[in-house]
Amino acid sequence: MATEVAAFLLKEKLQNLRADQTIIYPKLKGRISTAINNLQQLLTFGKDTAEDQESEKTKLLSTIYSAEDTIDTYLLRRAQQKLNWSQKEVSKGLKKFNGELMRLSFFSSPNKDQPQPQPLQSEVLGNVGSATSPEGGSTRRWERISQLLDMESEAVVRKQDMEELVKDLIPLPQEEQELRVLPVVGPGGSGKTTMVRLICDRVDVKQHFECRAWVCVSRDFKFRDVVVDLIRQVSITQSSGIDRMGDDILAEMLLKALMEKRYLIVLDDVWKVEVWHKLTISLPDLQNGSRVIVTTRSDEVAELADLWGNPLQLHRICDFERWELLKKQVGKREAELGKFKGEIMAKCHYPLDIVIMGGILSATESSDWPRIIAKLPSPGEGRSTSLDIVSLSFHELPPRLKVCFLYLDLFPKALEVPVRRLLWLWLSEGFLSPTPAEREKKLEPEDLGDMCFELLVRRKLIEVTKWKLDGTPKTCCMSGGIHDIFSPQSVGSGLYYIHDNKSGPPKGYNIRRLVEYLEIEEISNNYVDENLRSFVVFNNKRRGKANREIGTFLKALVHKKGFALLKVLDLEGVYKPMLSEVVGNLILLRFLGLRSTVLDSIPSAVGELPCLETLDLKHTSVTTLPDSIWKAKNLRHLYLNEVHVDAFFQKLTKGSLSSLQTLRGLRVGNEKVVTRGLDRLVNLRKLGLMCHEKSVKSVLNWVRLLPNLHSLKLRSIDEFGKSSKIELESLEEQTKLCNLYLLGKLVNPVNLRRVLPLCIRNLTLSMLALKEDPMPVLGKLPELSILRLLADSYLGSKMTCDVGGFPKLRVLKLWMLDELRNWKVEDGTMPILQEVEIRGCDQLSMIDGIKHLQSLKELTLTGMPESFTKEIRGIERKVYIKVNCWKLSRPGKLGAH
Repeated sequence: MATEVAAFLLKEKLQNLRADQTIIYPKLKGRISTAINNLQQLLTFGKDTAEDQESEKTKLLSTIYSAEDTIDTYLLRRAQQKLNWSQKEVSKGLKKFNGELMRLSFFSSPNKDQPQPQPLQSEVLGNVGSATSPEGGSTRRWERISQLLDMESEAVVRKQDMEELVKDLIPLPQEEQELRVLPVVGPGGSGKTTMVRLICDRVDVKQHFECRAWVCVSRDFKFRDVVVDLIRQVSITQSSGIDRMGDDILAEMLLKALMEKRYLIVLDDVWKVEVWHKLTISLPDLQNGSRVIVTTRSDEVAELADLWGNPLQLHRICDFERWELLKKQVGKREAELGKFKGEIMAKCHYPLDIVIMGGILSATESSDWPRIIAKLPSPGEGRSTSLDIVSLSFHELPPRLKVCFLYLDLFPKALEVPVRRLLWLWLSEGFLSPTPAEREKKLEPEDLGDMCFELLVRRKLIEVTKWKLDGTPKTCCMSGGIHDIFSPQSVGSGLYYIHDNKSGPPKGYNIRRLVEYLEIEEISNNYVDENLRSFVVFNNKRRGKANREIGTFLKALVHKKGFALLKVLDLEGVYKPMLSEVVGNLILLRFLGLRSTVLDSIPSAVGELPCLETLDLKHTSVTTLPDSIWKAKNLRHLYLNEVHVDAFFQKLTKGSLSSLQTLRGLRVGNEKVVTRGLDRLVNLRKLGLMCHEKSVKSVLNWVRLLPNLHSLKLRSIDEFGKSSKIELESLEEQTKLCNLYLLGKLVNPVNLRRVLPLCIRNLTLSMLALKEDPMPVLGKLPELSILRLLADSYLGSKMTCDVGGFPKLRVLKLWMLDELRNWKVEDGTMPILQEVEIRGCDQLSMIDGIKHLQSLKELTLTGMPESFTKEIRGIERKVYIKVNCWKLSRPGKLGAH
């Protein structure tokens, strides 16, 4: 595994170097091609040979890393314009690399004479390319995996087990009301977590428990982290200084937060008895039916947690249930699958086995099934085959997907990882360089990232844990069992090093990617490795003081040789990391993640970084940028936090920001900002601007020039932050525009039918002051999945949703429509609507026809009159009704929308 990952990354780097037009040294291109061919042979035929011999593997890794260092040093020197480190040196380094490869036993074996296979990356394109348009850019992004939203998951566990647990959760009034602990015990892969998640999402469970929380305890239990997590989930008010409190105070705070509430707490993956004893101190018995669910693999934990001595044991699901689950995973090829039923059922016993096996088969041609099924291990005495089946799924992946999959392992276990953060890191690490075949299809690295993620989800190696309202994945994670299998291997292979204790790395361990789980101040010089490529931080709990240690660490890194090879610096959530101008020495830096750091400013040197591709300043207090940032040629994603640009904006020169695909959080004060250069940015896919009235028209003219625009957020405001005038232009020609957010007061009445493109899936309107009911027009948008009508977007008193309207609408939000009195829902409209929120519509007295919303699962009422709430509660249907008695700020200020 280690050599395969390293070989793939070096091959990607060499392919990019070979395509570089500045390579002029005669021998260099030939040696690059030789190295690529050697690495391709290694990736295709050498998976087992090199890995089986420890000494050979060590030599090979050292050889690959040395070549990678040579190339990166050349790229660094070239960026510094220090030409004394020439292409000739790179050529010498590759000559040495090719020679050392040839001396390895693998290259003297008969394998090297076998015919060359097709490039492995084409497997990714072949498997998921149909979800992407030939011109590049995903017109139906996540189409395949979004169908998982509608898939039933109950087949993973026995319905009898579910009903038994629900019965203990919600006792009859005359039954026991004291606090009960309900252990769910079973081996890894038996479906414990899946079952408990399904139960917690049930309407009757949500209605019964006003207070709910879920934490993953896991093997590396830290009492403080678990308690802080629980407090943040169950406490209504945010407590200041929580990060500086002692464990006893935190335990008392949790106890108080749970008082007088009927609560349901899930402690997932508890390993040790002492962990359970320590947590029980903060869980009060209020004699009100509160419950705690504990999932564990340990019979000892289960028996001690349940005083009734009756833990729920999850066993293998029966043959019928396993077969139904497998058919659901594989899809429509049931007839072909039936030929292999006996073999699969004999070797796949637990839900995890079936799910992973289904993921393998669903992602491969049926002609290849016999070869894969033949590799299934036979169950040994007293052991599960889950480990072997997961390993088989991993080894069936092409190299690019293997690297992307293993990279997810660097995130803490059970952490719900933002999908956008994962994809950005894949991009910045260099995992997504398009092959010639992918370039011909005009696929960008971002498209490849989407495709890789989609295939890993379909393989069931990555689980989507939260979906956005429009059915796209928001967060993901690797299941606990899979994480336990691959994390030690990833660290051992040298892919990354996790700093999660004070002992430090083993002697001679070269740290190429450092992952920080502890407090930043505990970083020592042991981690300052001159070959470090990435530094990613996950410990963001401590607030209240600036993190000077980040600056000290970077200075030490640069001081080693006067430069650094760092490409990724991800400090998301770290409180005020103190960055200095030394950042300017990180010449190869491609990703600078400062989201949610509350920084007030960034060093001016950031604008001079020539390789920077992603700069994320969202949720910071940074309001100005270095002028030089507007000259960046490689920047692809720029996320800001209302950074203001005005008439003094530097005119963009030729090539400036030519690769930019995302521009969010910019505040445009003058139309000259647009005409002096912003309108040259024609490759944008995501655009989010706050405009003054005088610049809106120029911005809309610019928007019409963006053929690949997927997402537009446009807010028109005045100098006081109130909504201002907006004159809408037709967006019908924006055939890829899926997400649209418009805020502003219409100058003239508009026909929405002529403004909105039919491809819109997510639409938000605010302050438009529409006088005609917009529902008849909006209901005819065939792809509309989410509709938000916010403050004063509509000024009428009646709203009607017609028969046949809104065929794909899942979510509807009506906020602060002050004149709305009657909402009529006709039979046959909104057939798949699942979630409705009505907020601050004080005059709304009734919903005529709410019974027609047969798919409705959740109805949230916020700041609504008590009489309206009482009427809605009378609905005799299984709908989860959530009531928020918040005091709402009324429209006017921008913050109200």
